Amino acid sequence: MTQSIFLRITLFFLVTFIGMGIGFYTIHQNLLQEHQHHLETEAGNLLLNLRKSISLSPVLRQSFLKSQGYSIAEPHPDLIDTLQNALVTVPASYPEEIKDSLKEGRIRILKDENHLYVYLTKATPPLLVFKTGAAKESFIPEILFIALLIAFILFYLLIIKTLFPLKILIHSITTYGKEGIYTPIKSTKKDEIALVAHALDNAMHKNQTLLEARRLFLRNIMHELKTPITVGKLSLPFLKKGEEKSILERAFLRMEHLIAELVRVEQITSGALAPNLQTCNPETLIIKAKELLFLGEESIEARYDGHSIYADCEVFVTVFKNLIDNAIKYSTESKVRIVQEHTSMRFYNRGEPWPSGCTLECISEPFFHHNENPHSFGLGLYIVKSIIDAHNFTLRYRYESDEHCFEIDCFNPLIPID
Repeated sequence: MTQSIFLRITLFFLVTFIGMGIGFYTIHQNLLQEHQHHLETEAGNLLLNLRKSISLSPVLRQSFLKSQGYSIAEPHPDLIDTLQNALVTVPASYPEEIKDSLKEGRIRILKDENHLYVYLTKATPPLLVFKTGAAKESFIPEILFIALLIAFILFYLLIIKTLFPLKILIHSITTYGKEGIYTPIKSTKKDEIALVAHALDNAMHKNQTLLEARRLFLRNIMHELKTPITVGKLSLPFLKKGEEKSILERAFLRMEHLIAELVRVEQITSGALAPNLQTCNPETLIIKAKELLFLGEESIEARYDGHSIYADCEVFVTVFKNLIDNAIKYSTESKVRIVQEHTSMRFYNRGEPWPSGCTLECISEPFFHHNENPHSFGLGLYIVKSIIDAHNFTLRYRYESDEHCFEIDCFNPLIPID
């Protein structure tokens, strides 16, 4: 979940938003301090002009104050009640007599949204002097913050909306991996994600076409193989009883078994059919594999510990058969040694080490030959690896003491074992 690109983008925007909020809060506090300092300065200037006008008559005082840019209003109680204190604290720079007057309430410095007022409560008559625009605050930072916040959120939603088809893409791929069913995305957009979706749609269409061609090819091959087998079986009653007839009967039966086995292996390796899991006796599976390979007792040395494995028994016969056949085919002794330890099945054979660069991954590819062998199609280990992967088992390889060792760990945490 922590690797999600959506989570990373969300965290990026969240951290950026928090940083932007802290930055604007700092700017706002600085502006408030500057505005408070401006109010203190304007109020100090107004008080200074009032002190200069003390000696003047009321008429000359009003004329003097108006000439300094101030206005005089009637200190009506209804107006006073709508005003609020302009100063948080009494500035230290004010003269002592003004500080005392402010503390005693003989002078009140008030404000509204636009005006700064000095109210002389003890004057005769009471005097209310104000200056227009002196208390006006700038709301540009708040407006800018809201505008950026809206743009920020819209930009985030636009990015998420642009990336949202990725979830549809992931869902389609996941569904195909689990169920083998792919739902085309068919995006009408022109961005990079849409191009990926178009490319995936085209690739999956080609893949489905190839799979269908593969199924048709295998169906035809099976039909062509079954026809001579059927003809051979029909001709068996006309043969005299004997060892040759018995050999032919067993050969035809095993060929039918191999064809049925091949069909099932193809279905499992292609993902069209899930393994039929059940309790299997490894010794019994090895015996069946040996019969299919027409091997004698001298070709296999086996040691079992009595534990069962949980797998598709019929299909795992093919796994053991291919590993035994591969071990004998490339053994210098034409012999394979099989050792079971609980869920581990190990197949040993003596032989020369693989050429440099030859790994389990590369020899598990279809039609790969690490030794030229005209009788090998290079499909044995590919089939083995495909079946093991379908069971969620593990296939390992190592070369030690002049022996090749293929080990199958028949353990899947999702299924029980004996």
